Amino acid sequence: MKNLNIGKIITLKRKEKGITQEKLAEYIGVSKASVSKWESGQSYPDILLLPELATYFNVSVDELMGYSPQLTSEDIKKLYNKFSHAFASQPFEEVLEQCRQTIREYYSCFPLLLAMIQLLLNHMPMAPTEDMKKEMLQQCIALSQRVKEESDSIRNIKSANTMQAIAEMALGNSAEVIELLNDQLVPYSGDDIMLIMAYQMMGENDQANRVNQIMLYQNVIGTLTLLNNYLALHMTEPELFDRIYSQGVQLIDSFQMKDIFTNAVFGLHIVAAQGYLLQQEKEKAMQALDRYVNIVGALKYPLKLKGNGYFNQVDEWLEENITIGSNLPLDDMTVKTNLIRTIEENPAFIPLREEEQYKKLVKKLKEKVMN
Repeated sequence: MKNLNIGKIITLKRKEKGITQEKLAEYIGVSKASVSKWESGQSYPDILLLPELATYFNVSVDELMGYSPQLTSEDIKKLYNKFSHAFASQPFEEVLEQCRQTIREYYSCFPLLLAMIQLLLNHMPMAPTEDMKKEMLQQCIALSQRVKEESDSIRNIKSANTMQAIAEMALGNSAEVIELLNDQLVPYSGDDIMLIMAYQMMGENDQANRVNQIMLYQNVIGTLTLLNNYLALHMTEPELFDRIYSQGVQLIDSFQMKDIFTNAVFGLHIVAAQGYLLQQEKEKAMQALDRYVNIVGALKYPLKLKGNGYFNQVDEWLEENITIGSNLPLDDMTVKTNLIRTIEENPAFIPLREEEQYKKLVKKLKEKVMN
């Protein structure tokens, strides 16, 4: 109970009520010395007295002890960023145990649990052993199930379901992923357009424009992600492969997506390079890698999730609607390292490693990213 500051809370509430230690002691049925020791932190009230004290001060027992089972969105963002930085700079096992202690402490704060699931999923690849990776994924699944069973927020439940599917996929449990996500394949209902039209009918054109832009932003990123996967599925069909890659590049250029940090943008060029190598098209593979280097080399740090000149109304929405805010889910140094490893340590690019052009490209990437 030392971390719960009950003595300070009793002192504060007693002074707010304008009573002496003697009067509080008389009401509770203890000595003045007992109250004095509570307030100085030398001892604590008997657990049976807590409800009576809470009733007297008209607060909950949790509030009396200075404890809240819920965290604010700002508190959650700060915790996430603290742990993300710690994973990049401190012993992995120690940080993981701190995360688990926080989860135990706020086991009923579902936004916090969702943030911790995301934290564990994002940093799981850094775990020193395969057993630890598996254990982290299983904890993500267990936490996701808890949110789905206990939360009354549809948004929380949907997020938890998606994160559970990600963890199951990482464990190789394809059947479970299909079971979790298969019911999402429903015909387009037009709900988004109806929402926009409703704002227009109310004369709220600014809000209609904002919602339209946010939905377009999400759909463009979603389409690029699907094109990445579609490209990977057609690596052995050169003509279709070229067409899909060209469509992705056009989409990126049309919506100025190079300015937005998302795997859907730079990942397209990595998949293209892998496909062209499979097709024995080394020059095309190098061109795709060069595009990747130019995009990630132009990123400005610290990185944030944000819009751009075209999507100029999404920044506030991102900050308000993502559990961890607009900050990236990984520490900047971890991001930089991963951007380099995507080329330098990618087994698909082994055939290029002795090529002088490839070596220069890797050197260029390191200089741009690390400067």
